[in-house]
Amino acid sequence: MDGHMDISKYYTMSSDTNIENPIIALKSSSVPFSTSELKNCPLCRKPLRNINRYGRIVRRAWIDEATKKFIVWANAQLVPLASRMEQAEAKLREPVAERQTLKSSLLGHAELSPALDRLSLEPVRLTGSRDQQIRVVLKAQKANARYEDISLLRIDIRKFLREVDEAEQPISRIHALVQDARNHRGVNTEITDIPSVLQVRNRLLATVLLFRCDYAILFNFVTNSGGTASEGSAQDCRLNLALNRKDCENLIQDSRSRQQPAQEVEGLLYYVRFVALERGRSDSRSDADMTTLVDRAHDQLDLARTICNAQPSQTTGLLAEVSEAEKMLRDATFYAPVTNAEKAAVYAAMAQSFQGTGHWYYCANGHPFTVGECGMPMETARCPQCGATVGGTHHQPAAGVTRAADMEAGFGRQ
Repeated sequence: MDGHMDISKYYTMSSDTNIENPIIALKSSSVPFSTSELKNCPLCRKPLRNINRYGRIVRRAWIDEATKKFIVWANAQLVPLASRMEQAEAKLREPVAERQTLKSSLLGHAELSPALDRLSLEPVRLTGSRDQQIRVVLKAQKANARYEDISLLRIDIRKFLREVDEAEQPISRIHALVQDARNHRGVNTEITDIPSVLQVRNRLLATVLLFRCDYAILFNFVTNSGGTASEGSAQDCRLNLALNRKDCENLIQDSRSRQQPAQEVEGLLYYVRFVALERGRSDSRSDADMTTLVDRAHDQLDLARTICNAQPSQTTGLLAEVSEAEKMLRDATFYAPVTNAEKAAVYAAMAQSFQGTGHWYYCANGHPFTVGECGMPMETARCPQCGATVGGTHHQPAAGVTRAADMEAGFGRQ
């Protein structure tokens, strides 16, 4: 049974075969994805979870199995959200027959004319957090069917973000349980080394998707409903997007620390888009402050372009978006971000990875990743968990990359 469980991989064994318990010491700490599968008894096929001798090995396999399931589930949930985002944006881009304002909807009520005149002079203010801004927009547009799909989608994206947060992942929950048990036993030492098995990529992708959703709502509201003072529209719209830009900066730093250049560029782009949207509509900034902010946005664009040029394979399609954002910032001409062909192909490849056309691999440190389309690697990247080289070239995996046949057999074909 020891041989079946490959116990010598985890424990230092005595060379004396006559002693009752040949286990001398642990070889190393429990390493994520060090167990290829959850093994059962070779005779009766029953699980071995009740045998203390193999408890450490079995628990490691349980954690790895739960994490693999989490990875597949998270990717399978993200792709439909991205598809719905494209549909919701297309609905918002449909031509508006007439600009809808509160004043125009009440025309014909002569007795309300003085109140409406006062109302037309009172601007709509979008300030505070993104959640507060979106609540104002959706409340003002609750009778507008154009916003129905995207408002429901935003709820689902936020729900997904909570579900893929590191604190909700299997290893984090186990970490919390172990720490709680230690506290109850009077052991006050903190467990600070949460393993690198924690998955961050889907959280970053979902964070970008929420930015995309929020910007689409704000952009459509400001350009089609709120108007600007310079246009002399019936109702002005005043913006203070400082917290939006702060959220972008948090995404940029988080993506940089996780070695995710595509999400870092997305954060830089949304920073610039929020600056462009606020310019000319600022609720509190002076012209000098806005000029400084625009200069900062140009610096962000330069950094985004540098990243795209340095890592083209990981930032496919984003260089064109950098050029569009630069034009928007320079000419004050607004463009709603459209999913380009390259980005659409990335989402399509993600979907195919879970429909039988992709393959699972492990990096040199045992972290799983997928290769879409034909399932054979054609370019290299960095593992988001540890920074090791993943992928490969000319259908040959990079050094240390191995095929994750266990994931494909157990989960990848669900």
